[in-house]
Amino acid sequence: MGNKTKVMPLIAIIGTSFIWGLSFLSIKVAIGVLPPMTLALSRFVIASILLTILFKIKEKNVKIKKGDIPIMALAGFLGVTVYFYFENNGIKLIPASNAAIIIAAIPIFTLIFETIVFKTKMTFKKIASVIISLIGVYFIVGARIEGVSTKDAWIGYLMMFGAVLAWVVYTLITKPLFKKYSQLSIVYYQTLFGTVFLLPFALFEKTNWGLVNNIIILNVVYLGAFCSALGYYLYIYAMNYIGISTASLFLNLIPVVATIGGYFILDEKIGFSQIFGGSLVIFAVYLISWNESVDSNLDETEPLIID
Repeated sequence: MGNKTKVMPLIAIIGTSFIWGLSFLSIKVAIGVLPPMTLALSRFVIASILLTILFKIKEKNVKIKKGDIPIMALAGFLGVTVYFYFENNGIKLIPASNAAIIIAAIPIFTLIFETIVFKTKMTFKKIASVIISLIGVYFIVGARIEGVSTKDAWIGYLMMFGAVLAWVVYTLITKPLFKKYSQLSIVYYQTLFGTVFLLPFALFEKTNWGLVNNIIILNVVYLGAFCSALGYYLYIYAMNYIGISTASLFLNLIPVVATIGGYFILDEKIGFSQIFGGSLVIFAVYLISWNESVDSNLDETEPLIID
C-alpha cells in the first residue's frame, strides 16, 4: 500500500470524527428554533436525496428482498426516528459535549446487551471496560450543569440514554442484514424508511418558521449533507482501507471535538467531573475497541453511528 493510499484513509476518518463531533453543536443551535422531529426530518430529507444519488451510482441494481423489508423498516424506525427523537430532545436540555460523551459509550452498552441476549463471553478487559465506562458516566451525569435546572438535566440525560438504548436494539436487529447487503445498501434503505416514519411526528409539531434564519438553515444543511451523507461516505472509504477496528478507534475523537467545540463555540462550561468522566468513557471505549482489534473478535459488519 503506497503512502498516498495510507494517508488518505486516515485523513478521511479523522475528518469524519470532526464532522460527527461538530454535529452535536449544530443540533444544539438548530434545536433552539426547530422542534426535535422537524429538525430530524429536515436533515434526513437532505441526507436521503444525497444517499439516493450515491446509491444509484454505486449500487443501482441492488434491491432488498421482500422478506427483509419488515426488519429493514423496523431498523430504520429505531435507528433514525426513535434515536433522533431521544437525541435531539436530550441535546436540547443538556450541554452538547455531555451528550456526545454519553453517545460515545454506545459500544459499552452494546457489549452489555450482547452479553445478556447472546450470552457472549466476558473477558477481563471487557468487564474492566464496562466498569470504567459506568464510573465515567456517573461523573458526567453527576456534574453540575450551569444554566439548566436539575429536572431538565435529568430528563435530558434520560433522553440520551434512550437514544443509546434505541441504537443498541437497532444494532442487534441489523446485524443479520450485513450478511446479505452492503453497508451502503442498508443505510440507504434504513434512511429512507426512517425519514418516512419521521413525517407524521413532525406534522404534529408547531414550528415558528419566522425564526428560521440563515444560521439555522446552514446548520440543518450541515447535519444533512455533511453529517448524514458525506461523513458516512468518508467513513466507508476509510473503513475499506484500514478496517472497522482501526476506524472505530478514531471515532473516540468525536466527544473530544464536541467538548472543545462546545467550549469555544457555544461557551459551554467544562468542569473537572465532566473532563474526568469523559476521559474514563473514552478510555473504556478505546480499551474494548483495541482489545477486539487485537483479538480479531470484532465483527467487521458492526453497524456504525451516522450522526
